[in-house]
Amino acid sequence: MSTETEKRRLSNFITRNYLVLTLTSSLWNLGFSVTETYFSLYVFELGGTETTIGIIRALGSASYIFAIIIGGQIADLYGRKKLLGLMTLTSGLSHILLAIAPTWQLLAVAVIIVGLCWVAEPAFWAMLADSIDERYRGIAFSVFSCINFLPWAVMPYLGGFLIDMKGVLAMMRWMYFLVAFLGVTAGILRLLFLEETLPRLESEGGKARLSGLREIVAKSLKEHFRFWLSMPRSVLALASTYMIWSFESGLVEPYWIVYAEEEIGLTSTEWGTIIVTGNIVSLLFKLAVVGRVLDKFHRRKVLLAILALDSFNYILFILCRDFPQTILLWIYASIIWSFYEATYSSIEADLVSKERRGRAYAAFGIAWSAFSIPASIIGGVIYEEVSPQLSFILAFFVVLVCLGITMKFVHPPKKAGE
Repeated sequence: MSTETEKRRLSNFITRNYLVLTLTSSLWNLGFSVTETYFSLYVFELGGTETTIGIIRALGSASYIFAIIIGGQIADLYGRKKLLGLMTLTSGLSHILLAIAPTWQLLAVAVIIVGLCWVAEPAFWAMLADSIDERYRGIAFSVFSCINFLPWAVMPYLGGFLIDMKGVLAMMRWMYFLVAFLGVTAGILRLLFLEETLPRLESEGGKARLSGLREIVAKSLKEHFRFWLSMPRSVLALASTYMIWSFESGLVEPYWIVYAEEEIGLTSTEWGTIIVTGNIVSLLFKLAVVGRVLDKFHRRKVLLAILALDSFNYILFILCRDFPQTILLWIYASIIWSFYEATYSSIEADLVSKERRGRAYAAFGIAWSAFSIPASIIGGVIYEEVSPQLSFILAFFVVLVCLGITMKFVHPPKKAGE
């Protein structure tokens, strides 16, 4: 492909909204890339255990579900911009509660409040999808994922280094204050520079006036239930794989670092080095490979391939015995994981029409979060009380189930020429 052709492709999807959403999301990830990586160690410092981590994640998922049901309805009926801008501000400020929590119990309360503030998440993904030309979804979502991922290529190493130097508690508290500041900054930028993607709602004054919270909640729950009943087969199947994926998250996501330090014997700096190395590899693949593959080949086939390849990562991880083995596995896994976000985002956009995207993204979020409540608790108990290795073995089977469902039931429309 010529340089001139590549430039034309880029200009076709890099809209004002796309730039604002991509850059503000990347800005916020400067903080999230550290706090998410070392959250489990923060819980331990506040007196928690592996089971406690699962309970806190479950509570956060429960509040997140409630928030995005309402958020999906508002995004489709009243527009995206104001909801996204104002709630980004609010969400940023809510992270101060995580910074000042003195015990794991109060940390759990703070996580619930933070979860409720993610009410604008469906609006974010709906506006991003609205702002991308259908012909360039693969490369557009790949570039978004790449830029959004840049902080993860540096910050986890810095976080691990600071933990070994200053301790978990001090470093995490300062990083949560940074997340709050970056969230407020992102919210202001979104309010100033985003353009509404459902302009007819502005000209009509919205389909209805925003009345009381009680009425909005009741209507949102009712409409959300109807949306599930009206889902096409492929959309419902995709949502069901998210439910199953949530068990993978509950079983292993909080415990990669715990297993690495307690079972393999790595330090926080070594783990940070592994994460950053994998993230750089992932970043390069997102930049140079992922978008082109998704726009050249059928996205479902790409998803099936990466699911099959990913399933073995969990078994290989528990076979690692030292730093060199772990970093080699993480590089391999990162190549595979680099495809997930753009692939799933492209398939979602292919399957759902613009007018239903707010509710659809809410449904996808709920499919994940609803099942992550029991999954997080079960995962914590299995890891702490049964066997750390069993958690990763079960995750292997979870990915295989997702592969089977995707192969049989998820069928996005084919692109021209396929």
